Amino acid sequence: MTVLDVRKLVLLREVGVRGSIAAAAQALNYTRSAVSQQLSALEAETGTALLDRGSRRAELTPAGRLLVSHTDRIMAQLEAAEAQLRARDGRVSGELRVGVPLHEGPALLVPALNRLRQDHPRLRITLHGVAPDEGRQTVRLGRLDAVLAAGYPQVPEPRVPGLYEEEVLSDRLRLVVAPGHPLATGELPRRLEEFAREPWLLDRTSRLGRLALHACAGAGFVPDIVSDIGDMQAVFGLVSLGWGVALVPDLVPGRPGHPVVRVTLEGPRLARRITLVVREGSLQTPPVAALLPAVREAAAELSRSLTEHQDPASR
Repeated sequence: MTVLDVRKLVLLREVGVRGSIAAAAQALNYTRSAVSQQLSALEAETGTALLDRGSRRAELTPAGRLLVSHTDRIMAQLEAAEAQLRARDGRVSGELRVGVPLHEGPALLVPALNRLRQDHPRLRITLHGVAPDEGRQTVRLGRLDAVLAAGYPQVPEPRVPGLYEEEVLSDRLRLVVAPGHPLATGELPRRLEEFAREPWLLDRTSRLGRLALHACAGAGFVPDIVSDIGDMQAVFGLVSLGWGVALVPDLVPGRPGHPVVRVTLEGPRLARRITLVVREGSLQTPPVAALLPAVREAAAELSRSLTEHQDPASR
């Protein structure tokens, strides 16, 4: 009986995620030829083609996708077994690698991680910046142990296999406008269609941008997009100078020296879900098991603070 090499299975999964052998080799610090040789050997062992090398991208064949789905379960089981062994002495130690892709991530994560570090001095915690669209896959592939991720109920996303996601905070979205804007006066909610003739700052490629387009369509108009810059601090700067309006989550901190007004919108509540993402197999590891309640507690404190101090007119 042929026993497949787990290392080769991991290589196949990496190629499937990265979209090319070259990108997978770079991510793993291998040569392209070494990865190609290992995958050819895996195809010989399984007796079937796992990659479609005829396309511009290295697409997985149906057999390749099937094998990768098993790989996710195998890796989860191996990690769970290691977790149970590490948990036997009851100590929380080792390294916990946490991804922070959000501008406002430190406000939620750092209090939790400071508490965790004080309670478990043997645990080394490192923070890593990740692009918003890469966090989940980075955790799945084992580069990080946990990451904060954002999602929008109105813009559903496919589930990433092998991951456990827990919502820790719900974040309202409001429209930001320049001070002195005619619709910025008063505290009454405004209808989104009142902003149909405004210039908009909106990145179509982001999930937030797709949500904004969805909301505008529901209000009966197509926004006039005058900037596709996605960086929130740049957006605040442009809005404060009167360049346009933008839809922004409440937790995104304002930009010092660039005041804006946050306008509450009528109708169904637009919100962002902030989740903590870990691998399913790591749930029982002592560091992750200690991280989850710490983040829950910090999120509850932050939510209470927002409720008590939220000002309808922005910072």
